[in-house]
Amino acid sequence: MRQRISRVMATVLASAFLAGGLMWSANDADAQRRRRRQPAAERTPMSDAVEPALNGIEWGWSRRELTKHHSAKIHRDFRERLHKARDAMTQDAIRHERDQILRRMRESYVEFNGRTTGYDSGFLRDEFTHRNNEAMLRVRGDNGEDYFFFINGRLWKWYHAFDASVFQGADFEQFTAALARRFGEGRLRTGALVEHADERQWMEWQDANTRVRAVDNTTFYGFYGLVFEDKATLARLGELRQNRQRRGRGDHALVNAVTADEDDQTGDSHSDIVDRITGNIRNRRDAPAE
Repeated sequence: MRQRISRVMATVLASAFLAGGLMWSANDADAQRRRRRQPAAERTPMSDAVEPALNGIEWGWSRRELTKHHSAKIHRDFRERLHKARDAMTQDAIRHERDQILRRMRESYVEFNGRTTGYDSGFLRDEFTHRNNEAMLRVRGDNGEDYFFFINGRLWKWYHAFDASVFQGADFEQFTAALARRFGEGRLRTGALVEHADERQWMEWQDANTRVRAVDNTTFYGFYGLVFEDKATLARLGELRQNRQRRGRGDHALVNAVTADEDDQTGDSHSDIVDRITGNIRNRRDAPAE
């Protein structure tokens, strides 16, 4: 099992998304468990690695600016393949593949205007609200799917859903221990993502502008996620979301955490994998019965 997990983490090492020092070992996981027995600090730890992990993405971008950023990246990724192609037919096939990816990105844009979407009952259901001028763009990323959220036309959140195969066999402690090699020691949090939503647990980091959450979606969807959010927008969600959705009881833990931190700053079981990642089905085939 440890050999298998080590191979998984080696895959993550090769990921451009988390390039730059992300490593894992059994000793890291043991150290993470020991640290969690200690009382958690009230304030989310600061990390200098958060901004570089955004890969040049800036909060406040428009849909057009984000699309331009990813279109340029996609063209760069295909340029070498085109250069190595030995005949015109192969080049045409590569260009067609590239153009299909670009088209899917442009067509993925969805506005949460009250109409039912494929994301309302999936793992992203607590990441947005309807009728509050919110929208989302989906892009195929490195080792997973990227979901970019807008409010009032401005980018404020990036949700990276790792492919299920990336961390297959690793539990949440091992996943966050690997991330700790990049971001440093995190803070374990429990609460609701939006008011009256289900309670969840996540690991958290921050810098001056961005909050990062490591989330566990393995129980029903079979993957882990990493979420980057603009802290300035988080602190204003209460006023930005005038139309609130209610599913049950809970607190707006993310907003409370941001405002608290600011106050404290005084110093073939895998045939359905695509549906799991995109949130188009609710449960994994191998999920435990409720």
